[in-house]
Amino acid sequence: MINIYKYIFPATIAVLSTSCIDYELLDSPDKIPDILVSPLSIDFGPLLSGNDVGTQKVTITNIGDDELSIDSIYLDSMTGVHSITTIHEKDLSPGSHTEFFVYYEPNTYSADTNTILIQSNDPEDRTVRIPVNGSGDAPVIDVEPSYYDFGNINVGCDDTLPVVISNIGNVDLEVSSINYFISHPVNLDINKNDQENGMFPWIISPGSSVEIFIDYLPLDNILDIGYLEISSNDPVTPVETVDQEGHGDYFAFALDSFEQKEDAMSDILFVIDNSCSMSSHQTNLKNNFDSFINVFSASGADYQIAFITTDNAEFVNNEIITPNTVDPISAVNNIIDTIGIHGSGIEKGLKYSYDATISGGDAGPGSTFIRNDARLVIIYVSDEPDASSNYSPGMTPSDYSSHILGLKQSNNLVIAHAVAGDYPSGCNGNGWAQFGDGYYDVVNDLGGTFISICSTDWGVQMDTLARDSISALSFSLSKTPVEDTIEVYVDGIESSEWSYDQSINSVTFRVIPPAGSNIEIAYAIYGECQ
Repeated sequence: MINIYKYIFPATIAVLSTSCIDYELLDSPDKIPDILVSPLSIDFGPLLSGNDVGTQKVTITNIGDDELSIDSIYLDSMTGVHSITTIHEKDLSPGSHTEFFVYYEPNTYSADTNTILIQSNDPEDRTVRIPVNGSGDAPVIDVEPSYYDFGNINVGCDDTLPVVISNIGNVDLEVSSINYFISHPVNLDINKNDQENGMFPWIISPGSSVEIFIDYLPLDNILDIGYLEISSNDPVTPVETVDQEGHGDYFAFALDSFEQKEDAMSDILFVIDNSCSMSSHQTNLKNNFDSFINVFSASGADYQIAFITTDNAEFVNNEIITPNTVDPISAVNNIIDTIGIHGSGIEKGLKYSYDATISGGDAGPGSTFIRNDARLVIIYVSDEPDASSNYSPGMTPSDYSSHILGLKQSNNLVIAHAVAGDYPSGCNGNGWAQFGDGYYDVVNDLGGTFISICSTDWGVQMDTLARDSISALSFSLSKTPVEDTIEVYVDGIESSEWSYDQSINSVTFRVIPPAGSNIEIAYAIYGECQ
């Protein structure tokens, strides 16, 4: 602003000095500050978010002739991406200046605008406005759905959720890892679609996406919760979290009831090791066989008993002992004496029990020994491991088990026991024996009883074998159960002495329930899946 009075002031003095007339001396007008701001607008342009920082200096100059007082400098919007420094001098004398800095630090893909307001005592320009513009370049992760509820799914059925990871920014999105956290028991699982997506890191260009899957297979009726943590180079959300949940639902429940009966008919095949080390064991068998026969006699069961050896599939003495045998104990003693201890030292009990029970064998289908409604019981007695698999390529203990099971229409009509060396290292004391490998596997497969051949009380053991040969050990279920829901009751009392065999859909007791007991097996069943 120009002060015109400074140009006329000398003339006024001259007039006053040469005149004797009285005049009043005029005062000069007030001095005023004048603000000048540079620059008057700021454009930072595009910056890489999370990496670049824009900086601009702003200068404030007092071009007036009076002191300029700056009252305040502030941003119109507190966006979080703009900031300003303070000035060192708030009062500027004419001709002096001060400065401050403006910073722009974008944090995502966005166009950011703001305004700086400078308020001062300049009478003609109390508020100076500086528009500020800039844009951030960045990857932006978007995951859909951010939350998903599978709802109620029938136990045993499954559902799959596609999860889409997109880049809605303008810079490549780099996904470095994906972690999945789930509740227990584990019913939720992640499929990262590696065949399509490859190994980490995944590079997702702007506007593109990848797909992963969450698989839900409830095996119980407990609430299942899971969440994904997706790590990327998104500067705002370096770890994106999305949640899933679901609930298993039991379709229906079943109750199977049984009465433990003593089988009216039992066909019992003894397979006796006739190698040279069996003398004392055969003697124990002879001396205590009455304990075995007495159980059958007392039960009134219709039994057949025959013997083969570990090197011959034919019935010893071509004899079958029945309730009509005049003296069954003497008959058994004669058979064991005939067996003797001069047989092969390579014991193949599984093979010869197989040969005896195939078509044409003495105990095979169509023979007089194996009866359709009778329970088939095979009892192995040996102090050595079975060597059948070594001499019958392609046949394993489980193959022999499958063959025996196939001889009957019901698994409840088949069982195998063994009197052999203890698992896993054999035994000594009352005789000596190696672990009865092979026999042990078949007994477990068929739900039988495995007894130590080194026991000092063969009487008790023979009694046990007899009872386990008469009473049912396994009970077939009417429907396929949800295994974790099975509850077993014997005479109304819950029992834990059992296991479930999925291959035969049966509950097998570790301790045979007493004859005449009522057995109830309750369980949930699988529903139809859509």
